[in-house]
Amino acid sequence: MEALVETASRHGFRGVRATNFYREWPETICLLNLQKSSWGSQFYMNAAVWFKRLGAERRPKEYNCHIRWRVNSQMEDNQAKAFTQALNLEYALPGDQRQSLVRNGVDTYGFGLLARCESERTALQVADECAPSVLVTLEARRQEKAN
Repeated sequence: MEALVETASRHGFRGVRATNFYREWPETICLLNLQKSSWGSQFYMNAAVWFKRLGAERRPKEYNCHIRWRVNSQMEDNQAKAFTQALNLEYALPGDQRQSLVRNGVDTYGFGLLARCESERTALQVADECAPSVLVTLEARRQEKAN
């Protein structure tokens, strides 16, 4: 999806295998992952943050990250529905409309939020702002309390 690559680049993310986009900071690694459904032509967008001091990973998998959310979980109902439809290739949409919906969604709720996660502190602030639809591992919360 060219809308994804273009938006990733604008936020300083680089693609790996066309499904993962990473940006590395001194304390964190941020990731946006395009996940294909096992059941059809539906895709999902997952955003995640890895805390470097909790493990030496160069390219962490989204499902192993310390903070995770589905991009559409942060959207208002109507926008979430339109974004989900845009990620479903079986749903009939003109190509430019599909790209616009994906671009706008990941710009704000994917790469836009991840770009604020340059430190553990700011990543946890983003997670708190976006609660309850953000998963924060207990390990990350324990480390936060220890500081």
